[in-house]
Amino acid sequence: MKTKRFKRIAAFLISLVFIFQSILTVSAIDKTDNSELLKYKTSEETGISKSYCDGIIETPDWVDSLIIVEVRPDTASVGGTFAECYDLIDFYAEVGVNGIWLTPVYDKSEIGNGYSNRGPHTIDPKLTGKDNYEDGWQELAKFVAYAHSKGIYIFLDVITWGVVRDAPLIDEHPDWSNGEAWGNIAFDWSNKELYNWFRDTLINNILTTDADGFRCDCEPNHSGYDMYREVRNTLSDIGKKIIVICEDTCKRSGVYDFEQDGVLDYSSCSRGDVYEKPVNFFGDGLLNIVDCTKKGQAVGYKDWQKNPIKRGTGKYYTNCITNHDYQLRDVCGSRINIGYSAIFAPYIPIWYMGDEFNASNEPGVLYDLYVDYSEAEDEEKAAFLEDVKQMIRIRRTYSNIFEYWPVNHRNSNICKVKTENLGSLQAYARYADNSAVIIAANNTDNSLAGTIKIPFMKARIDGYKHYTVTDLMSGKVIAEGSKNDVRKFTAEIGSNYVGVYLVEGDKPVSNLFISISSFFRALPERFYTIIVKMLSL
Repeated sequence: MKTKRFKRIAAFLISLVFIFQSILTVSAIDKTDNSELLKYKTSEETGISKSYCDGIIETPDWVDSLIIVEVRPDTASVGGTFAECYDLIDFYAEVGVNGIWLTPVYDKSEIGNGYSNRGPHTIDPKLTGKDNYEDGWQELAKFVAYAHSKGIYIFLDVITWGVVRDAPLIDEHPDWSNGEAWGNIAFDWSNKELYNWFRDTLINNILTTDADGFRCDCEPNHSGYDMYREVRNTLSDIGKKIIVICEDTCKRSGVYDFEQDGVLDYSSCSRGDVYEKPVNFFGDGLLNIVDCTKKGQAVGYKDWQKNPIKRGTGKYYTNCITNHDYQLRDVCGSRINIGYSAIFAPYIPIWYMGDEFNASNEPGVLYDLYVDYSEAEDEEKAAFLEDVKQMIRIRRTYSNIFEYWPVNHRNSNICKVKTENLGSLQAYARYADNSAVIIAANNTDNSLAGTIKIPFMKARIDGYKHYTVTDLMSGKVIAEGSKNDVRKFTAEIGSNYVGVYLVEGDKPVSNLFISISSFFRALPERFYTIIVKMLSL
């Protein structure tokens, strides 16, 4: 009897040890807090980043740092009403996300889903906890203010194609409608009274909430360009700087800062195809990330993708790896899909809530699915979340590299990197000043030890006597010495992991060499290479 009792006690104690170790493991894994890296810039602090895309666009300069997550508060476990969503803001601040695309906040009545709603002047009582619209908008304003205090920008989703059938707006203004859209009542955008009312309503929504811009559903296919031009110009004139994001492909025309889906190969598929059967163009190896960036292939406006001169020549482009319309998740715990393809790439990352911790991938339109944030405490998901946080931390720490946006996106600071035995995806380097960050992805099912050749000339980091190579995911120095000493270094990358390596040059060969080569860094790659070779003679 004593022996059995002893065995039971021993088994119990061993179980406690395992439980304690598991708690420690999860706690140790989920340790990064990126919130201190975020800062909200008021309109007074915000500068203007000018670019041209079928018209001059004046974009707030904080767009340079954007990482956007689409959030639906009422299907998030850390959510419900706006007042109950402050922890959700805290969560994304810790992740390092500084842009939240908020799904429609309008009164959807009993027959709508949010995208179908009663109009932009209304707000959903289920989100506000208030029984009148005026108090409801104030609840949203408090939510926006809290987000700003955490360094996060908020973008409101606008629906211009129509309203639900029980919308009082149509009874009050029957001449504002014409036919159907998405099974609901369609607006008649030839009606000038509707145009003026809608414009003024959007301006008022920004002034009431202090939100930072709009994502425009199905635009520019309904209201077009002029109304949003008037909205942003009016707000700019009174000191409020916003961005306007169109859902559909468009030529921007000095109105839209960028498209929702900046990387999409329209020659092989439609947006609907991608949403139904998700693909990651870079992570799945369908497109070469460097060639696409440098040549504008599969980047931006659908009609311009056929034009080798115009395509991909705007300033800002997104890589939207998931959104509410996807019928399956595409990240699915892939560090390649979220890191290699989006966080480190010269694109504004956008994904749907939950992808950062590998939320459960149930079949169905993501907009309709519940996202359980307690899953982020699972050991494997916590490890994934920690890696995502670390990748975002790297992006924000080396902002001179990752927040560089030339007027012509094709001049992005990215170049190819040669590797051996590290999978089939194109490794690349992002670079600035005396440093380059090399991104290499192992897309095989086995851990690999291979070699990486540093592209000193193409990354414009030549001309130094000494170099240090650091694994930024672990913080360990893995090589240092002269150019010849580190020209090729060995990297060990786990299955479906991403290696991130900082190459820093110090001790210039000569100050004159560095001064002259720095002057020519802004030149196209081929001219820079010729000049540096001449300087080296």
